Amino acid sequence: MIALAKGGAIMPNQSARIVVLTVLAVLYWLAISHSTQAKEPWDAASYWTAAYPGSLLLSGAAGVAFPKRGWLAGVIVTFAQLPVLWIGNGIGSMWVFGIILLAILALPAAAVASLASRFTARAQ
Repeated sequence: MIALAKGGAIMPNQSARIVVLTVLAVLYWLAISHSTQAKEPWDAASYWTAAYPGSLLLSGAAGVAFPKRGWLAGVIVTFAQLPVLWIGNGIGSMWVFGIILLAILALPAAAVASLASRFTARAQ
């Protein structure tokens, strides 16, 4: 599960990075929902001004950990809202709409994460 990277540094493999990022992202969205007392993260008054921009920053920072598929970090961070949506409201008639909305919201996050990944790869 852990391999030596270039230069002897210890780096977890891709699967471990995905699990860690998923847990961190779900905790991020749970914290947003809890702190704003919103059942769904996007129902928070500060979603567009703080929570979503914060997720873009998280996506960019996480993109560095995915050198070949940086975009994946943005998708993971955005779709980590799904468990929070499920906890808040369960699976209902709006579930499909929520997934479509998350897919749209994942596009900028994937772009930010991909750019961060590319800039990091070039710097090394």
